[in-house]
Amino acid sequence: MKNLASKAAIAALSSILLLGSSANFAAEAKSYKQAQEEAVKKAAEAAKSVPAEAKKAIEDEENRLKELTKESNDTYVMYYKYKQLNNGLKTSVYGFRFNYSSYEDYLKKASTLKSPILQQPSNLPGGYKFSKAFIESPYQGKFFDDLIAEGVKSGKDFYTKKYDWKEPGRVELSYTDGKDELIINQYTADEEFAKLKGTEFSKQPDGRKYFFQYGTGKYYYGISTKSDMSQVKMSEILKAAVKK
Repeated sequence: MKNLASKAAIAALSSILLLGSSANFAAEAKSYKQAQEEAVKKAAEAAKSVPAEAKKAIEDEENRLKELTKESNDTYVMYYKYKQLNNGLKTSVYGFRFNYSSYEDYLKKASTLKSPILQQPSNLPGGYKFSKAFIESPYQGKFFDDLIAEGVKSGKDFYTKKYDWKEPGRVELSYTDGKDELIINQYTADEEFAKLKGTEFSKQPDGRKYFFQYGTGKYYYGISTKSDMSQVKMSEILKAAVKK
């Protein structure tokens, strides 16, 4: 289990997937890469102002959490007083993703969650079998707001709490027929995506097709494939995967 990617990176990648033309796709990818490189450079410069003792203590805590989450199914969130040590973010999540190689194991975790979660669609094309899945914790919300407030109040260089989450942040199911990988996603709709309605379809330069369904409440959904599957069939499979 690794540290959670920044929300900014996730948003940037999502916007890339939603672009319709290859020209825009390439331009957005280049822009994202440049922005990422600039952010890393700025963070390195800003980190120079952090006291050496604080840096060491924070690195030790990061390493402790990485090791701790390797041996457990627990999730921890760490607040950073010096956010320049965390790519400009105030928090990081450790043990945020749970990977599954069988649908049965995925269902065991899914059964412990309160919110609706993706289910295996009954209308998969012939030959497609379950490949893998993952469930991620949320990365924003009241828990994070409260943690930041507590961290600031403590005055400490960092502040860590165990996160007992009961709603998924993101879910992915993957199926394969030996040639194609059919991927179904469930995303938490943040303020930006919550405004979207209807559906969106796009095909990228690598041949992968994406179909998104918006306006479905707290979550929005997506499906992608490189096969010759029609948009209608993609939407039908996605509908069957969304548990009511």
